[in-house]
Amino acid sequence: MTTTKKLKWLLSLVLIFGGFTIYKLFEGLVHNPAYQEYEWIFKIISEFGLFVSVVVSVGYFHHWFIAAEEHKESEINLRETLSTYVDSILLNSVKRGFSGITNKEFDFSQIMQGLKPGDYVYWLITFDPRFKNKSRELENGIKNGVHFRMLILKADCRIGELRATETTGFNPHEFNEYSKLFKVTLEDVINRIGNKITGSLGVFVYDGLPCIPLFIIIRKESRKVEVYNSYYLTEPVSKMPYLHWETGLNFSEQTSFESECWNMAELFLEYFKTRWEMEKEKLYGTTEKEVAENKDFIFAPASAREKCIELFIE
Repeated sequence: MTTTKKLKWLLSLVLIFGGFTIYKLFEGLVHNPAYQEYEWIFKIISEFGLFVSVVVSVGYFHHWFIAAEEHKESEINLRETLSTYVDSILLNSVKRGFSGITNKEFDFSQIMQGLKPGDYVYWLITFDPRFKNKSRELENGIKNGVHFRMLILKADCRIGELRATETTGFNPHEFNEYSKLFKVTLEDVINRIGNKITGSLGVFVYDGLPCIPLFIIIRKESRKVEVYNSYYLTEPVSKMPYLHWETGLNFSEQTSFESECWNMAELFLEYFKTRWEMEKEKLYGTTEKEVAENKDFIFAPASAREKCIELFIE
């Protein structure tokens, strides 16, 4: 509770008990024969004190026990009304999981602060030129028990060169250097993760199609999936807004798009899983038992390689 709110509640209590005290005090003076000459003044002051005490008490009671419920009910009604209109205007967007769009660029710090132990984060990206300043937040998330799985673009690949030529303010050489720096920064984080850390990080370096930037959060406690996605346009993706999608955590084997209740968040999640499995296959030999060494897979903690290869498991 803020200082301002504390002062407001203190003032309310002072008015309640102060008003009642004034009422009792002057009520006694009203019936005192020694002050019959001022009886009418004391009567007014007494009743005013009672009035203040009762009115503030009723307001206090209403705020705590009635207004809160009315506010919740109003929010529910407003949300249902908005959903009805938004859904009709944006062609079933609410039904398909649409939750909104970020005001401007993706707020990495705010998202990271909302993660809890046991949550999983899937991140598909080329690179983020701001990431060096955000790597500490990733490290803290892992140390707090969050599991990250990342797909990042390989430096010196043809896809990076093509992306650089269409991005404002970048040339292929600069884009390539940022891609290298992105991986190096991740490796620095990995070097600071000890074997006793409960979270984990698995990173595949890909050289295929980048698709679209994806940031997927699987919230274990609330059993929800949140997806943030943007697009590769002429501006660096770090400067672009992201769309926000939500759905419940569902492990149905049915292809989500074949279902009548298909959801965009599920489709994005399925796409990331497919891309992850494609990279994962490169780690296995013909026996599919022993994991081969691969410089395009980096992970932490060092003692949990098999765990870092796996995605979320129920």
